[in-house]
Parts: sequence; structure tokens; C-alpha cells
Amino acid sequence: MVVLLGAGIAAVKSDICGSWGCNEFGPAVSVGALYKLTTNLGISGTVDYVKLGATEKDPRRPRNVSFESEVIEVSGTVVLNLLDSYAGSGNYRSSRKRFVVPYVRAGVGAVYYTPTSFPGQSSLDDSQTTYDPERKYPAVAAVIPFGGGLRFRINNEFSIAPELIYHITTTDYLDNIGPRIGNPGNKDHYGVAIVKLQYTPVLKNKIFSKKPQGR
Repeated sequence: MVVLLGAGIAAVKSDICGSWGCNEFGPAVSVGALYKLTTNLGISGTVDYVKLGATEKDPRRPRNVSFESEVIEVSGTVVLNLLDSYAGSGNYRSSRKRFVVPYVRAGVGAVYYTPTSFPGQSSLDDSQTTYDPERKYPAVAAVIPFGGGLRFRINNEFSIAPELIYHITTTDYLDNIGPRIGNPGNKDHYGVAIVKLQYTPVLKNKIFSKKPQGR
């Protein structure tokens, strides 16, 4: 069993913002656990918090809308190492662990989100006006996270793993703006760049750790 703690940044893709230029990058934090089934395969469960924000900068749309959204995600993923954790293979596999192991992950989950939209390019704290909610919040939607990363081994207990994960949701209201004419089928998604600290507790077997006693 591996304990996971992570921090990074998040960006959104929605009806009012589809590029990096209009994003207000927000914080992302994650906590969870990974259970290793084999040296190549594991299952993971995490709880993530991300803060999303963006400003509409399309000159064809004079509304100049901004939004901020707080999202809590609970998800489970399958983690597949693209290389064995140990060097070598077959009968020649070494007991030495690799320094770097690339991996991919994908799964399903749910997001619990609360957005607020407002005019202009100021922050929500400075805005004197907020728009009415498009639906009842907080709201819940399904999410599919997928992506990958690299795990760098420090020692038997600690590793560091930078990840890039994309999150496809089933809602169009992360920005408090519903479907627009011309793109009614588009949903809101977000991406997260995060660095995770992985801690593997070392459990010693007391039976074999005792010193031999004389007769």
C-alpha cells in the first residue's frame, strides 16, 4: 500500500475559455492511496481539490465574462507501469529497483462543484456584481480522469511522481454558463499538472527481526 500526497496547478476548457491564454491557473491538491497488485499494475483512489478560473477574451462575444469554480473530485483509477519496477527481465531480473518508471492511469469518478460567474476581468473578491446561477449549486457530475507520469525513486519508502492528468466531465456548468448556440454538445473539462509524493510504509516482520537467543 502506497500513500499519495500531491500539489500542482489546474486549467479549464469551457465555453468561455478554450486555450491557455484565457485561463486563470488555480491550485490543485490531492490525497489518496495506491494498492500494488503486481510490479506493473495497481489500483488507486484519490480525493482531489482544484480551483478553476478563466476570463472570456473572444471579441465576438461582448459579455466579457469571468468565473471561478471550486471542484472536489473523488475517483478511482487503474495504474499501469510501462516498465517493470525492477531492472532486467525473466530469470535475469535484478533485485535493484529502477530510478525512473513511466506509467499511465485512467479511471472514473465524480465531481462536486460550485461555480460563480461575474463581469469583467477582475477577481471574484474585487467584483461588485455576480451573475445568477444557471442551475442549483453545488452540483454533481461524472468525470473520467486519464493521463500519465514518471515515478522517480528516492529510496524504498519515498518516490516523487510528476503527472499530467486530463479530466473529462459530463457537465457544461463548471463555468456557470450552459450550452450555447452552435456548440450545445460541448462539455467542460480541465487538466491538472501535479507532483505527488509517494510513501510506502516499510513493515518489518518481528519474527525474523528478533535476535537469536542462546540456549
